[in-house]
Amino acid sequence: MRLSEFNSRIRRQKYQKPPAGLKNFLVKLKLNQGGYTQMLDTTVMARTPEMAARIIKKQYDNKNVIVGRPREIKE
Repeated sequence: MRLSEFNSRIRRQKYQKPPAGLKNFLVKLKLNQGGYTQMLDTTVMARTPEMAARIIKKQYDNKNVIVGRPREIKE
């Protein structure tokens, strides 16, 4: 699949509300990978910002990952 096809599929998807009690959070990550550093954004569904940060840390399970402060995504 080409990147343009992937992007068009993403745009066609409709926003879905998270299940009751969960919120969407945007989290910035800093990955230190042998000689270079990569910054990226990701989203996670959690109840609190602290829980969102813990989920991301467990997902990457790497001491070189720095997780920024999660921000709630509002509709």
